[in-house]
Amino acid sequence: MSIIDIAREYWRPLLDGFWLTCQLALATTAVGTAVGLLTAVARLSRWRVLRGLMTAYIAVFRGTPPLLQLFIVYFSLAQWGLVIPGFTAAVLALGLYAGAYTAEIFRAGIQAIPHGQVEAANSIAMTKTQVYRHVILPQAVRIIIPPMTNQVIFNLKATSLVVTIAIPDLMYVAYNGAAYTFRSAEFYTLAGILYFSAALAIGQVAKYAEERLDPATRKRRRAAKVSEPALASGFGGPAT
Repeated sequence: MSIIDIAREYWRPLLDGFWLTCQLALATTAVGTAVGLLTAVARLSRWRVLRGLMTAYIAVFRGTPPLLQLFIVYFSLAQWGLVIPGFTAAVLALGLYAGAYTAEIFRAGIQAIPHGQVEAANSIAMTKTQVYRHVILPQAVRIIIPPMTNQVIFNLKATSLVVTIAIPDLMYVAYNGAAYTFRSAEFYTLAGILYFSAALAIGQVAKYAEERLDPATRKRRRAAKVSEPALASGFGGPAT
């Protein structure tokens, strides 16, 4: 059987597994982003105990393998009576792992904002929440798009670890298809194509978002829109 024959015969389970992989990646990214943002803000707080706890969380989750964390959430907690469904356990474990890295991305983006802007916001009696919402985060988001893109792609690839707890994602389907047909090269190549396509799409979306949020790009587009009618009227008018 060729890779085309494998694709024709097994396209439905491969796409079903790919859809579950996308769901896992989206859920993991959502959890990781929320946890990362809260952790970054906590690390920048004035409370020493809170900063210490968040620093310890980041150190532990960045210093241990994500597969180990997945096994602890899925197997070890069940040993202590806390049984978590596979999908939920995967999102929780991978989300907390992603949150440790995302926290450092957010922290770097927040600290990149000039402190004078924060002082100016405080001088007009803005609350801390308002400062983060209207001054810091809008600028930080634009700064962190490139590293966050890398993190989202990493989250997508990390979902392949859930094959170890029998979640029928893309890697699970490819692994079982290869074991059943003894055509591992074809199944893993098709899985790789789907993973790469998703990563490429994420990169393109991030590139578009970065261009839309870039002030220089917006200024050039506004200038182009203003100049187009003038050029049209100039070329279309009578010669002098």
